Amino acid sequence: MHRKVQAVQIGEEDHNPRIPRPKPRQGILRENIIPLEGGAREPRGNRSRNRRICEADSNPHDGGFDGLRRHPKVSVLILNYNGLKWLPICLSSVAETDYPNLEIYLIDNGSADGSVDYVQRNHPQVKIILNGENLGFAGGYNRAVERVDGEFIILLNNDTKVLEPKWIRHLVDEALKDPDVAAVACKLVSMDDPSRLDSVGGMGIPYWRGFVDVGRGERDRGQYDHGGFEPFAFCGGAALVKRDVFAKLDGFDEKFFLYFEDADLSWRLRLSGYKVSYAPQARVAHRSSGTTELAIAEDKRLYLCHRNLLRAILKNCGSSLTWAIRNYLFYTLLMAAGFALLEPKKALAALMALLWNLTVLRDTYNRRLRIQASRKVEETEILEKMYAGLRRYQPPGRAKLRRILDALFERLDRGSGLPRR
Repeated sequence: MHRKVQAVQIGEEDHNPRIPRPKPRQGILRENIIPLEGGAREPRGNRSRNRRICEADSNPHDGGFDGLRRHPKVSVLILNYNGLKWLPICLSSVAETDYPNLEIYLIDNGSADGSVDYVQRNHPQVKIILNGENLGFAGGYNRAVERVDGEFIILLNNDTKVLEPKWIRHLVDEALKDPDVAAVACKLVSMDDPSRLDSVGGMGIPYWRGFVDVGRGERDRGQYDHGGFEPFAFCGGAALVKRDVFAKLDGFDEKFFLYFEDADLSWRLRLSGYKVSYAPQARVAHRSSGTTELAIAEDKRLYLCHRNLLRAILKNCGSSLTWAIRNYLFYTLLMAAGFALLEPKKALAALMALLWNLTVLRDTYNRRLRIQASRKVEETEILEKMYAGLRRYQPPGRAKLRRILDALFERLDRGSGLPRR
């Protein structure tokens, strides 16, 4: 669950001084908007599309008010930071969407590569929200959600390509089946080989060793399309979320900056009694880590993933907290020892993740109090959802190492009284 981040810099030390910084403009760009009758506003170049939408809404088979109910407003949010190379494919595919009540936003985190100018020239129907600086994945989306009014929001990476024009219909239909569903995961497939899965959602790795993208690298044979598969978490690369629930839970945790935000929010959704579902017909191709692979070193990625995992554990675990912290610390120290000789930077990164959590412990504790005070679901139910059928969902790589680790943790966890999958 940590491959889908659009915003990649972490502080001023990563800025290239040869690249001029953009002007710190903020808000929704109005250059793409023209007035309509009655004071409403419509994106330039979008009249023919809206004419088609009106025809769809007036279809007698849609049933008037019932048709509006079945087509609630959806705001597609595409987060971007210097992602110009990906935008032509992404935006062109989204423009082919077959859904009658849709608005598309580019959320720009201070790009300096001409992304905004490209969108204004070539996709005038897309509204642009300028954050003016790199707020990360969490901050970028949080600011954007405050400014849109769709009943549902769709989080979409800029390094994606929508493969099914009716993808939003499938997502909305799945969300409307059950009022408790607050998020719906897409079927993400590989951009290079769409016959292989990239993610159908996330599940916990046994013994608090993180989260895994279910199906990643597997041949897509429809193995997750039937049989009631339910991911514990959605992948933020492409997913639908109820806007009011997102706001109610304060959105993504901005302390994370990037990595693990989707798993953390999904966890909090479930603690509050909501569900995460999956729409296999909503197929989206994803270039895994396309916007971060050249900008984030492996040791920095390890640091971010492990510090964020520990913060999520400290906030969200209930009666399993002591068990989870013990297992996390044991695994982290074991991993650091393994890296110490051959990859000392990674060993240091794992230890720095622990130290970072000490520096934000007061904030983490305060958030934990609020989360646990409002939780509606017992810990055993959360753990059953988090680890359900895990061995089936894990990727085939490093199977021997996983068996060794599982055996170690199995001995460590004897007598805990909690699920040990």
